[in-house]
Amino acid sequence: MKFPDLQEYTMMYLSRYNNTEKGLLRVLKARLQRWAIKAEKEGIESSQINSKLRQGYQEIPDIIAKVKQLGIVNDQVFTEHKVSSLIRSGRSQKVIQNKLLQKGVAFDVVQSVLDQYQDKDIELLAALVYAKKKRIGPFRRVDREFNIETKQKEQSSFARGGFSFAMTDNVLSMELVEAEEMIQKLRSL
Repeated sequence: MKFPDLQEYTMMYLSRYNNTEKGLLRVLKARLQRWAIKAEKEGIESSQINSKLRQGYQEIPDIIAKVKQLGIVNDQVFTEHKVSSLIRSGRSQKVIQNKLLQKGVAFDVVQSVLDQYQDKDIELLAALVYAKKKRIGPFRRVDREFNIETKQKEQSSFARGGFSFAMTDNVLSMELVEAEEMIQKLRSL
């Protein structure tokens, strides 16, 4: 069984997917593990498999350094694109921060990108998009009765979405027309 060309695999992978430095490291290690499992099933000696795995693991840092130098993998650019995408999909800054930290982006990189959005009411845009997706707040169905129980359920939904109580109250107090106008205004920023 042929040992995988990790550099070729990296370029093929990155041509299809954008990833972080740590994400690429996980992908390459997983590729080596899949090769080792197949090699073991084909009856290749474990000493030979271990030798090839060591060789592969030693190649990974050089491959990552090369794609970073070429600018193909850049955690800052990845974070900027991901933050913008997650805001447009109605994610709160807390949720965005957690998702990016799970992907292996450094805390200071995440914070610096989120700080760029602080003065633009982006959290309000995300909350309104979230409400529209969930059909709550100003976007709830007109035939649905609004009472204390409904309000508590909607507040709970916003809390699970990572939005503050003040932001939740702000969105829940809006009328449909006002919310739609606000979404349009904020998306144009």
